Amino acid sequence: MPKNNAALLVIVLLLFAQIPLLFIMFGNNNDPIIFLAHAKKSLSSSASHHITRTRGRTKISSPLSPLTSAARPPPIPASSIGSNNAAKVVMINFDDGWKSQFLYAKPILDQYGFKASFFIVCGKVAAEPYWMTWPQVTALKNDGMDIESHTMTHPHLTDFLSNPARLNYEIGGAKQCLADHGFRTTIFGYPLNLGSGIPQIVNLVAQYYDFARTGSHPLMFLNCNGFVGHPHQADCRMFDNKGNLTYANRYDIRSDSFTHINNNHDFNTDQMYAQFVARMNSQIPFNANGRINAIPIIVYHNLTYNMQDYNSEASTNTVPEFAREMKYLHDNGFKVLVLNQFAYDPNNNVFYVANNNNVTSHSGRIAATTTTTATRTPINTP
Repeated sequence: MPKNNAALLVIVLLLFAQIPLLFIMFGNNNDPIIFLAHAKKSLSSSASHHITRTRGRTKISSPLSPLTSAARPPPIPASSIGSNNAAKVVMINFDDGWKSQFLYAKPILDQYGFKASFFIVCGKVAAEPYWMTWPQVTALKNDGMDIESHTMTHPHLTDFLSNPARLNYEIGGAKQCLADHGFRTTIFGYPLNLGSGIPQIVNLVAQYYDFARTGSHPLMFLNCNGFVGHPHQADCRMFDNKGNLTYANRYDIRSDSFTHINNNHDFNTDQMYAQFVARMNSQIPFNANGRINAIPIIVYHNLTYNMQDYNSEASTNTVPEFAREMKYLHDNGFKVLVLNQFAYDPNNNVFYVANNNNVTSHSGRIAATTTTTATRTPINTP
C-alpha cells in the first residue's frame, strides 16, 4: 500500500475511534495554522453555553465522588508534546459567579497554586443560593484571584441596540456596581459572546474598560494574525483599513468554553479530557524559547458532582473532571496566568504578558500593566 494511502487510513481509523488529532498547516504568509479534528455525532437540536436539555442516551444520574472519577491517564512527557523549552501557558477563566466555583474549583486551584480570572454578574451576586455571595467574591480577591466584569444581569446585549440607557447600565453600571463593592475591574466579558462584533457595543465597552473578552477560538494570538477562517490581520488594531472591526483586538480577546453538547458533538468526560489535552498543547507550535505567541484562554461555568446536571447542561463540568484537568496542567509544567496580566503595546498594536518573570511574549516586552480610568457619568437603572 502506498505510504500516503496508509497514512490516510490511519487518520480515518483514529477519527472513527473519536481520538482528537492535531494538524498543522502553513498559510500564505507562512504562518502556522492549527486544526483540531475529531469525529462528530449529529444531534437533533442544538445546545450551547447556557442552554439546558436532556441528552439522547441514558447515563448514571447519581452524584460522583471525587475519589471515584474515571481513571486518569498518566501525564504526557514533555518530550512527546514539544521541546522542553517551549512556553506552555494557559489562562483560566470562570464566568457568571456560580457558587460551585468558590466551593469546588477554588480548593483545586489552591492545591496547585493556580490563580484564575472570575467574571462576575454584579446584579446576580447572592440573588439565588447557587450564586456566590459578596464575602465569597471578596475572599477570591484577597487570595489573589482576578475579579472582572460580566454585566449587571447577563442579558443578550444585542437586544438593546435601540436602548442606549440599558446598554450603559449593563456595561458601565456593572463596573460601578463592582467598584461599589471594592473591586476595580479593567476587563469586560461579553455574555454569550454577543455584541463583540458590533461597533456601538464595543465603543461603549471601550469607554469603561481597558480590555474585553469574547469567544470563540481555542487560542488567542498575541499578534492577532493566526485566526483561521477570518480575514488576515497584520496586528491587533481595532479597525481595518475599511473601518470595519477586526476579529481580534483589545476589545475582542478570543477565548473558548468547553461545551460538551452541541450540534457537532456529545462528549462524555473522558472525551472532554482528550479535547482539553489537545487544546492545551495546540499552542506548542507557536511558542518556543520561552516566547509566547499564542495562549489558550479557557472558560468554565458551573461545576457539579451530579451526572444528571452534566448530561443536561452544555457548559457544566464535573468536579472530578476539572480536578483531572488542573492536575494535567500541573504535572506537565504549564504556567497558569490570569487575564489581567495582558497588556497592550499601542506602538506595535500587539498584546504582551506583563508581570511575568519566566516568559516573554510576542513583543518581547515584560512590564507592569498600565491601565486607564475612564471618565464616568452617573449611571441610573433604566
